[in-house]
Amino acid sequence: MPLDKKLFADCLDEMDRCLFNAAAHDDCAGFHKNTQLTAVLTLLVRCSSLLRSLLQLFESGATDSFQVVLRAFEESWYLAFYFRFQDQHVNAAKWQADVGGKWSPPIGELVEFAKARGVPEPTMGRDYGRLSEVAHPTKSAAFNSVTLCGARLKIPAAIAELAEERKNEEDRFPDALYRLVWVMLDGDKGFIALHISEKDLPQCSKYVELDKHSESDGKDGHVLQKPA
Repeated sequence: MPLDKKLFADCLDEMDRCLFNAAAHDDCAGFHKNTQLTAVLTLLVRCSSLLRSLLQLFESGATDSFQVVLRAFEESWYLAFYFRFQDQHVNAAKWQADVGGKWSPPIGELVEFAKARGVPEPTMGRDYGRLSEVAHPTKSAAFNSVTLCGARLKIPAAIAELAEERKNEEDRFPDALYRLVWVMLDGDKGFIALHISEKDLPQCSKYVELDKHSESDGKDGHVLQKPA
């Protein structure tokens, strides 16, 4: 389905309102308390903001920049995901104190969590590796820029290659939004509460077809969806 840019932007507006409403909780106090909840919500706001930047880069055709910002989104999403675990309050506090290295979560642990929740082959590790490659001054990244410039110069082979990459970029948007909705709503018993429910994100939930991803109702009323 072609990307509806206005609808996607509207979803991001809804998400921003939801996150700021959640931040009004006493445990966050409008992002002013250095708590685990504040760490997660702050990272989720960054994710939403970066998705908006991705939308603008997609509209402008800046493919090489798109990949760099997509990697920044994934990094923030991984860290928000990691800090949702109840046992990560110490690392979340260190991150808030700007302790070096605490912004890089152990992706292997997140992959194992996804496997335990029913995703046999999570893509997050491979995806991050590929994005890291094109976000740095590697040969692959440089040739991405060569292709983009070649398309601007109307070189047929570059135009064809760029068209395929544009399709890949377009497919990223519903996946990225689902990841964000999932980490905000999933009710795993090992996660801290974010004080957000599906009723707070009706437009986003509809956009990502959240009902199709439902696993089951967990114990004690926890609602689970398939991890991204």
